[in-house]
Amino acid sequence: MKKFVLLFLFLTSLFFCLLGLIHCISQYSQLLSQILWQPQLVCNETIYNVGQLIAPVKGTHEFSLYNKGSQNLVIKKVSPGCGACVEVTDFTKTPIPSGQSGTVTLTLLTQYLKGKVQKEALVKTNDPKNPNLILTLEAEVIRPETEKPKEVNTNTTVNDNNVSITP
Repeated sequence: MKKFVLLFLFLTSLFFCLLGLIHCISQYSQLLSQILWQPQLVCNETIYNVGQLIAPVKGTHEFSLYNKGSQNLVIKKVSPGCGACVEVTDFTKTPIPSGQSGTVTLTLLTQYLKGKVQKEALVKTNDPKNPNLILTLEAEVIRPETEKPKEVNTNTTVNDNNVSITP
């Protein structure tokens, strides 16, 4: 009878140990799959110079976003840093499969800009390691009304705050 009770206790404890081990393995595999099986955003070009623009001409560029991960990459939202200066023209709204690319198209609005400018947009994705990406458009904006050369009188002399003009 004692042997039977000891054997029963041994088998019961072995059973519960195996259940605990199975539970630990299950938890570990879920954690491992979350780490290994996820999207990975890669963007080789985060800054683009559209060159010299004469206001109000717009400058547009399409940025490429690559999914190097093993799960679909989702572009959740694209927000311009300044709504009056950068317009989100388009972006990929469907999930981007592993090994594929999507795009974000930004337009620089120059009507309120002058000189060298940098304007940004924030891209939010489901990549757990890189959830936010900043894309930048650069340009030199020329305003025709301010860039005209001024007439200069070569017969002007300046001496200690006194100006004299010789006809």
